[in-house]
Amino acid sequence: MPRPAALLSLALLALPLPAIATAQPDASGEARRGQAAVMAPASAGRRMADGGRVELASDSAASVSLPLGSTARIRNLRNGRTAMVRVRDRLPASEGRILSVTPKVAGMLGMPANGVAQVEVAPLAVPQRDGSVRLGSGTRLSGRRAYVTEPAR
Repeated sequence: MPRPAALLSLALLALPLPAIATAQPDASGEARRGQAAVMAPASAGRRMADGGRVELASDSAASVSLPLGSTARIRNLRNGRTAMVRVRDRLPASEGRILSVTPKVAGMLGMPANGVAQVEVAPLAVPQRDGSVRLGSGTRLSGRRAYVTEPAR
């Protein structure tokens, strides 16, 4: 390999990776505003990041930033309608888009069947790496930790 080509190859390797590849899930539990889109009907049955399959009649969502297993309250900023979802899939980072919801959730939010809407995502319970659950801004106990315990017998 000629020297200039080798130097160019090394320079390209030194460039930072895109945000999609390096983004860490946001486990802070803070509310975020942005666009939510409706999952396409063609995605039905597709494998999701949590291992399950996309069910268009479920209360599932794909998120750019929330960890898998998080639950959140979604509010349509245009009409005030809300829905509860569980994050079961990852969504690649894109400008303004923070969530993708099933058609069932879109109907509860009053979103167009194939469109997008401005929403606020307020996490309720956000799994942490240590096994605990952080209560999010969707609760009035934001920042506190909850632990899942076995029921008394």
